[in-house]
Amino acid sequence: MSMIGNFLQLSSDDLATLIADPSGVVDFIYPDEEERADNIDIDKAWHGIHYMLSGDAWGGELPLANVVLGGTEIGDDAGYGPALYITAEEVQVVADALRDITPENFRARYDAAAMKKNEIYPGFWDEAGDDVVDYLASWFDTLRDYYIDAASKGLAMLKYIN
Repeated sequence: MSMIGNFLQLSSDDLATLIADPSGVVDFIYPDEEERADNIDIDKAWHGIHYMLSGDAWGGELPLANVVLGGTEIGDDAGYGPALYITAEEVQVVADALRDITPENFRARYDAAAMKKNEIYPGFWDEAGDDVVDYLASWFDTLRDYYIDAASKGLAMLKYIN
């Protein structure tokens, strides 16, 4: 079974409602037992993108550590553990940091040996050469644009792996 990274923009009011009653997070993410149409997923690239931005398998320095795996846990299991959230203010800081990362700069952060050594999911980093870098860069561009869009709208972000 694959682990897919998902992101969902939400208003600060919706986030406040979920913080007040975290039991509603899973229903918010999966209304009518289907995933919301306004979320994005970045396939299995989530861990590689996190590592390339933060330089750490699970943590790292803010604000780039907040892009994928940082934030505050909320609610019950949304697939592979609870969802994470960052506030609209944190989304703005993340988006500002992402604006400074060019496609070339992102690609230059790729280190297959380090990713394999640090057991970055899904672990195929040294198998496909440039195709892997293209895969990660494509999903990074999607995620970067989604954060910049959220920041322009003053939205918060939910993140979850399913």
